[in-house]
Amino acid sequence: MSIAAYTQTIKETETPRQIERRVVAQVTVALERHAGDAPATPELRDALARNQRLWGAFRADLIGEDNTLPAELRAGLISLSFWVDRHTLQVLEGTATAEPLVDVNRKILAGLRGRG
Repeated sequence: MSIAAYTQTIKETETPRQIERRVVAQVTVALERHAGDAPATPELRDALARNQRLWGAFRADLIGEDNTLPAELRAGLISLSFWVDRHTLQVLEGTATAEPLVDVNRKILAGLRGRG
């Protein structure tokens, strides 16, 4: 099966929430795998970049006028997305570890599974 056909099958069979959960899980596994790398290895840097892109996409969606989440939850998640950016820089500078980023993503995964 080609990648395009596989991608189309996913779009047709998974809900947006399932897709979000799958993407967060993939990024989290990569972060987890390299969270202890110090100084930041290329693999950790890649995982951090993927995590930042994920949280940037969340932020863009949360800021959108058509987002239906409650305002308080949206504000909290937007704030969390800015924290992810700041903490990622600290990890890259060698002044923090990636474990808190993994913890946050795991909590988001639990929420997407309905276990907040």
